[in-house]
Amino acid sequence: MKSVVIFGAGIAGLSAAHELAELGYRVSVYETATEPGGFFRSSRLRSDNIPSEYSWHGIGPWYHNVFDVMKKIPFNEAGSVYDLALSRPIDFGIFPDAGKAQFYDEGFKSIRKMFGMRKWEFASASYLMLKTWTSHHRSRVEYAKVNAAQAWKPLLKEQTYHAWRSCFGPWIGSDWSNVSLHTAGDFFRKQFTTKPTHQHRADQDGPAWTQGAGDGWLLLKGPSSEYWFDPWVKYLAEKGVTFFWEKPLTKLEFDGIKIVSACSGDEQIQGDMYILAINPFLMVDILRKTPKLAMQEELKLFEPLVQGGPHTQVSFRLAFSEEIKLPRKRTAAVISDSEFNLTVFAEEQVWDKDVDLGQNIKSLWTGTSCIGDFPGRIYHKPVSHCTKEEFIEEVKAQILSCGALNRLIQEANHGKELKDFPIATIEVWHEWKFSRDGIEPLQPKWVNTTNTQAYMPAQKTPVPNLFLAGAHTQTQAQVWSIEGAVESGRRAAKAIDDRVPVLDQYRPEWIRFLSNIDDILYRIKLPQVLDSLFLLVILLFMRMYSVMNRRLEAGEFWLHTGRDLGVQPRYVQKREVSDPV
Repeated sequence: MKSVVIFGAGIAGLSAAHELAELGYRVSVYETATEPGGFFRSSRLRSDNIPSEYSWHGIGPWYHNVFDVMKKIPFNEAGSVYDLALSRPIDFGIFPDAGKAQFYDEGFKSIRKMFGMRKWEFASASYLMLKTWTSHHRSRVEYAKVNAAQAWKPLLKEQTYHAWRSCFGPWIGSDWSNVSLHTAGDFFRKQFTTKPTHQHRADQDGPAWTQGAGDGWLLLKGPSSEYWFDPWVKYLAEKGVTFFWEKPLTKLEFDGIKIVSACSGDEQIQGDMYILAINPFLMVDILRKTPKLAMQEELKLFEPLVQGGPHTQVSFRLAFSEEIKLPRKRTAAVISDSEFNLTVFAEEQVWDKDVDLGQNIKSLWTGTSCIGDFPGRIYHKPVSHCTKEEFIEEVKAQILSCGALNRLIQEANHGKELKDFPIATIEVWHEWKFSRDGIEPLQPKWVNTTNTQAYMPAQKTPVPNLFLAGAHTQTQAQVWSIEGAVESGRRAAKAIDDRVPVLDQYRPEWIRFLSNIDDILYRIKLPQVLDSLFLLVILLFMRMYSVMNRRLEAGEFWLHTGRDLGVQPRYVQKREVSDPV
């Protein structure tokens, strides 16, 4: 029985451990923190027992590997995490400061209304989106360097542009100032074209239901650690996986051919194979200690991979001692005019009734600030330079000024406004350290940006017993996501044992066909396939117009000539300039 040492008990590390343990490998997992979950975990550290989440996270209809793993984790004796821990779809809405909230009520047709697009704006914005869908190498090389928000900006009026870019943080998981056109386009392609659908059980909210392309995202029915990671670690421990907490990787011993041991402080850890499911910023520190290892293919990509620095995405909780009702169940509000790109969601709308919201807490809103370098409206500082007190005041001001959110609350609470519900406390995820010099995370977070796409490493390295996992590695999911993390963990395990299953992302035939054509056009330096088709249509139209015009001119000439000769016009109008007569 071969031994596998995994560093990192986040989603990627646990996914790799899960697959290898199922196949009989002896697996040990070493984690820096005191609990599993990485950037998805939750905690209850306050005396009032309020649950806190590291960040906002939803589960989309294209999360095939996530669902597949969840089906294999027992939640309790009644079923799996997939069966019992997932909510029904949340109802995303765009909430401006002025005007009404707009929801995705009518599928694809809702988009114009949600973002206030005129017909021409919708057509031009959709055309740009389709260009990303029907490109392959061009998108990965060129569009990956283009800022998505800037690419759409010339096509939209100002208010529409602000509303459109505001969805990048809560939906794509990156801020609009850094996310690439490639990442945004690929994200929406998967969202609108994914297959297969996922079947879900009946529950207290209704009969059995299906989640498929274009459908809403799901949340867990309780705090992340309590509803996913605690059951998962318990299951893996029963499978023989050994966990070691507060054991960070500090160095790798490399003999020029393979890894001979790993170090956690003074402790040496040995195994047949090693999987590093740690964040890329820590990986850079590890590689700098062993220059020969840092020069290996795949591993030398880490330095440029982190050149943009960590992503600043801060989660917070607004706790109320009085219940706040909303007219729609499971409403997620994108505060589209918020400088900090805020998204808020009322946890009690989706969590099981027996989940403790905290002492004397009746409504608990979780929120996320999705952009770190845009100045706020009160202190004119970005999140990255706010003190904790300044951050909280900015959050309150940006939420309370959202007229669309306030109107919905008045509608469901007999005219009471949001400001009429006193905030019992505001909690910020405890690992963010605020100071006058700026904000700093305990563990820096990586996301896709315009200068990182080309440097995402593969899971398999030239070192025969060293493998990589994490959503920063190459996957079909492509975007930093829960799906990307699970897929990467499975791919790392598959590099060790080919029996490990990995579910592919779906790409429609028509997209693959046009992408293949565009690859040819890209190699010979011709415009994108849709642009080329559009130019071809214009050239054909111009050619037809020219021919028709010449024929009309010829007919006019022979008409006058025929009249002079006494010839009937019906014969003359049929002649061409080239006729010998």
